[in-house]
Amino acid sequence: MNKKLSVNKLVLPLLLLSLVILAAACEQGPKAPQVESAFVLPEAAIIADFNLSHLERGTYDIEDARGKWSLLFFGYTHCPDVCPTELFMLAEMMRAIEHGAEAGPEPPQVVFVSVDPERDSLQHLQQYVGYYHPSFIGVTGEQSTLDRLCESIGVFYERVYYHNGRQLTLDESGTVPAGLEASYLINHSASVFLLNPAGKLHAIFTAPHDPNTMIRDLAAIQAGWRW
Repeated sequence: MNKKLSVNKLVLPLLLLSLVILAAACEQGPKAPQVESAFVLPEAAIIADFNLSHLERGTYDIEDARGKWSLLFFGYTHCPDVCPTELFMLAEMMRAIEHGAEAGPEPPQVVFVSVDPERDSLQHLQQYVGYYHPSFIGVTGEQSTLDRLCESIGVFYERVYYHNGRQLTLDESGTVPAGLEASYLINHSASVFLLNPAGKLHAIFTAPHDPNTMIRDLAAIQAGWRW
């Protein structure tokens, strides 16, 4: 009799421990997707509200990003190297998705955000991105709006002026010497930022990028995402 009671006393704690472990596993939710190059945020982040301009749509804001996966890349059309390379890579990725197997990822919306609104007109901007892929969207906006959006996502960019082959450091007033106002380059991030269909920052693809790796990561991220 006593032996039977001692066994029951041992089984009950083990049963309770199993229930606790099961409850903890349920609270953790789905496991993080297995990715190769993307950094998936532990929790999708809300980004600053924005209202940018687009040639055909008129505006592009956070509502345009909801309901679909979006890849945002920040740059400018006068960029001599990074932007052409990245947009070519994104175009290769998009074409591979469009002609790939059904098990591939849902085609994302690719948005090129110009941080150079002074020189990038909406018409020129859309022609520029359309050269790489007809579905690409080119947008820009007021400098203050761009600054706020970039800060909330984690995008770095700065204007760099050159004079007689040397980088020019501006004084505290930020005054540009006469004649050099339009002769600048923009140093900027080369990362690609993924927004989920809820319009939140979900993952970051840091350079260098490979189209096939990005496709596999997108498929894994989309498969594991829940509203």
